[in-house]
Amino acid sequence: MHELDKIIDACRSLIESRSRGVIVTVVRTEGSTYRRAGARAVIDEDGMVTGAISGGCLERELAERAKHWFDAMTPQLVTYDSTRSDDLIFGLGLGCRGMLDLLIEPFDAEHPPRLANFRWNGREPVEWTTILPNGQSMIEIIRPPRVVALFASGGDVEPVAQLARSVGWEVTMIKPREAFDARDFDAAIVMTHNFARDSEILTQLFASPIPYIGLLGPRTRGDELLAEIGTTRDARFHNPIGLDLGAETPEQIALAIVAELQSVFERRSARPLRDLDAPIHETRNTPACA
Repeated sequence: MHELDKIIDACRSLIESRSRGVIVTVVRTEGSTYRRAGARAVIDEDGMVTGAISGGCLERELAERAKHWFDAMTPQLVTYDSTRSDDLIFGLGLGCRGMLDLLIEPFDAEHPPRLANFRWNGREPVEWTTILPNGQSMIEIIRPPRVVALFASGGDVEPVAQLARSVGWEVTMIKPREAFDARDFDAAIVMTHNFARDSEILTQLFASPIPYIGLLGPRTRGDELLAEIGTTRDARFHNPIGLDLGAETPEQIALAIVAELQSVFERRSARPLRDLDAPIHETRNTPACA
């Protein structure tokens, strides 16, 4: 499930139960922070948190302060600056040394949040505008969950499906001989352990514009399959599938596959973070304030 869907479900659940909560949205960051602009969390009046804007420290602080915001039921901006030497005044001692501007939106059944009415537009990105208390607006391009087609059989299937779903992707299991349209998916993982079946699947996938085709098995088997269907390797074709993590068990193999997919989706190198001479979070998808 997309992180935003979890946030929206939490809002609707609180409204239906006549309870109160606050939506906390990161609207601006500076320096090193756990999450970037656009990250959200919902905190109910009992301190339960859905979503994440930090490693947990900010959420605990905000849960303590939430009861004061329920009285006014009006949005407001709050700044947390952990670059200051007196950061401990918040009782946090934040590990990241950065600054965050947070939009706090208290809500209940009588004051429902606008976000509760959010709707996806199929698989198209949604432009979502939030008006801030200072008169500015935050414009987000919110992309729907990634959709992965899984052509598979055997005991190594479920770990891949479970891990992919746990990171927020939708997984569609394609049964043998089942018709499919590759344009419906962001990626396809082929691990049927059947040469003839793999050949049929790859024929359809290579004829489509799908941006990622992953095939389980050694390079020699992949080359044999490509020769069988009369094509050659291209940038979309990942075989052997997965990152070099020394994976042996089905669970470890699933981790290697999902990690590679994540790096391809986000166009990242999959290098160790300590080797990067650049910010961990890129700014290309950061919401804009105007």
